[in-house]
Amino acid sequence: MRIQITGRHVGVTEAMKEYAREKIEKLERIYGRMTTVEVTLEAGHDRTVAEIVASANRGVRLVGKAESPDMYAAIDLAEEKLARQLVRHKQRLTDHERGGPSMGSILPAPARGGERPVREETYEEIVEKMRDDEEP
Repeated sequence: MRIQITGRHVGVTEAMKEYAREKIEKLERIYGRMTTVEVTLEAGHDRTVAEIVASANRGVRLVGKAESPDMYAAIDLAEEKLARQLVRHKQRLTDHERGGPSMGSILPAPARGGERPVREETYEEIVEKMRDDEEP
């Protein structure tokens, strides 16, 4: 995984880089299929902005952006936002029930050997059985 840390209007110190790398390692434990992670740290007059863009397989780009007076707090907030997105993305990939039941549960199983396919009973047949059961 390629990590790029840049700063806009701020000199990025080694401590900031190391802090951002630690946060990215935490994200990598959540979802290990990220190909590149770009961290942009921006300083304004009274605010700092941290933006973390994670690129994953199949062209998926997830963005966590946060604003705070403190740069380290902004990194924390951006990491939390991106972590939630990564968890949601991972759940979407592993969710086999998404979009309704699978085709295997809709289609009847093919008949094997001498087995006959199971025929569903009609409403009338079920009502007739119930009437027969009620009669003494």
